[in-house]
Amino acid sequence: MEINKKAFLILTLLALSFVSCQTKKIITYAKYENLDTKKKQEVDESLKDVLKHLAKKENEIALLFQYNCFYNKKLEINNKYSLDFPKDLNNDHYGQKFKLVKKEEESIKIKISDGREFLIKQKKGFDYIGICYYEKEDKLYVEYFDYPRILAIE
Repeated sequence: MEINKKAFLILTLLALSFVSCQTKKIITYAKYENLDTKKKQEVDESLKDVLKHLAKKENEIALLFQYNCFYNKKLEINNKYSLDFPKDLNNDHYGQKFKLVKKEEESIKIKISDGREFLIKQKKGFDYIGICYYEKEDKLYVEYFDYPRILAIE
């Protein structure tokens, strides 16, 4: 009986350590139709400039990576695309980098140069996905939205 209690205790501790080491995903959704009038006006105004920089086609999804979430890292996306985020000591703010992927690729696999991997599912009706990994708290922030939005640094 004593062995069973020890085995149970060890298995419980292993299970708890496994759960606590899992990256927490924080997922949010934003739809244009749900924005208040003031926010819709801001989005409409920003679209004039955003669409010049983000020429997304109907069969593509835009992945928006907040630069400071990936300092000094390299990302590999779906084993096809890569993005580098070098840190510049002369610059405090970087904004975002984006990558366009085809909708038919379905799930989006992201590998970070530090060995972490994430799988992000596409959601119907949301063609823009904001992604930020907060290493200190081991949290992945994923924001789905249906209108282009690029981070503005003021």
